[in-house]
Amino acid sequence: MIKAIEYQGFRNLINGRLEFARDFNFITGENGAGKTNLLEMIYYAGMASSFRAREERRLICFGEDHLRIDASSKNRQGTIYLDHTRKRLSLQGNEISRVTDFVGWLGVVILSIDDIWIIRGSPGRRRYFLDWAVARISPSYLGNLIAYRKVLKQRNRALQLFENNGNVRVLDALDEELIKYGNRIYEVRKDKLVALREYYNEIANRMGLKKFDFSYRCSADDMKLDTSQLERIRKREIALGQSLIGPHRDDLYFTIDGRAMQYYASEGEERVAAISLKLAEAEMYYRLKQERPVLLLDEVGAELDNFKKGLLLEQLKGQVFYASTQMPGFNGIYQDRDLSFFIIKGGVIEVSPAH
Repeated sequence: MIKAIEYQGFRNLINGRLEFARDFNFITGENGAGKTNLLEMIYYAGMASSFRAREERRLICFGEDHLRIDASSKNRQGTIYLDHTRKRLSLQGNEISRVTDFVGWLGVVILSIDDIWIIRGSPGRRRYFLDWAVARISPSYLGNLIAYRKVLKQRNRALQLFENNGNVRVLDALDEELIKYGNRIYEVRKDKLVALREYYNEIANRMGLKKFDFSYRCSADDMKLDTSQLERIRKREIALGQSLIGPHRDDLYFTIDGRAMQYYASEGEERVAAISLKLAEAEMYYRLKQERPVLLLDEVGAELDNFKKGLLLEQLKGQVFYASTQMPGFNGIYQDRDLSFFIIKGGVIEVSPAH
């Protein structure tokens, strides 16, 4: 869990220091007050990336020249410094040169009202979810993913230029690199997807919805790249100027009663599916790391009825940050729990002594 965080220059949040409860931390405030910014800051402290900003420099408060975050857990401490030209990471006071060595020192999983787009959105959205779910528990996976994307960009460029230069040797060399990193990604995905699917079905069932499932749709034969596959489609790839086989082309296919969820499920069922998927990610993290990730909930219960909201709260394990304009009903699940309440107004975070 995260015990405390000290921050300056992050979004609209006024510089300060916060200490958190080990169980439930409730965050209230009007829309635009900064609730999501607080969750984003905690996520950024653990993952060195934002779950909503493509350009990191946008995290720096307007008018400031840098941001700094110092977060601490029971026996670990992570620091991020970011200005408009550089980013520095450190753990236990020691500077970290590679982001892959920093990611996941603090396990965090974000659940957002926008998660429904994992189900109904583009394949790229689902691949993004899968990649970060795995990267949290496998730093080497993130390294291979970064290397794969670099090779993919080079290969697509080579395919686009092929008709002008006809450089077969360059394509052959890039094929070897694509196969190497692509298969490393496939090996890890294949292993983790089994666990993720199992936990997803279990949690969806506890949330009151049966016959939920998903499968993995792979562009490569048996989730493995080889030279023969790439040679078979080379002419087509050259004509289109893009790589057509590999982890970057795959998708997750969600079903309800055996039919495509995005066409046959209600919005409520899609929301429960998205929540179940994110909680399955958290459970997979726990089973492999033997520690609960921090759960960040951003208005997740806003579109659920009271019954489903109660079921959601019963599934939450570990340290929870629950941000909403309205707090959930309080019942027996909070008995003997360590609780904290925060009120945000215009970027100022105040600790409330009682709910």
